[in-house]
Amino acid sequence: MLLMSLLLSVITLNPAMAPPSAMGASEGYITANAISPDSTCKPGAICASHKFNRNGCFFNNFWNSNNGGTPLAIDVTETGGNGSPVYIYWVNNTDKNISITNKATVNYYCPRLR
Repeated sequence: MLLMSLLLSVITLNPAMAPPSAMGASEGYITANAISPDSTCKPGAICASHKFNRNGCFFNNFWNSNNGGTPLAIDVTETGGNGSPVYIYWVNNTDKNISITNKATVNYYCPRLR
């Protein structure tokens, strides 16, 4: 009985012996308000930005009649390894002012981490 108690305490209380936890895949939408107070973005300007806290994800610009940023381009900047911030920028890549209706939006997918 003593051996069984000792064995259980080693297995449950020693995190180095436990298998590494895996973070599952996730997906969803990220939205950001326009930087400009009147929601007008000049050519070449950053129109909106958002800080995301998971690396290794994929991002697609999203637009429908209520949300989105087309024809805005998205620029994603990862700052380091896991846990480092990821910055998402919506940029006006046209030669005209763009007005953002509602919020700039991206669809993201993050594969399972091992």
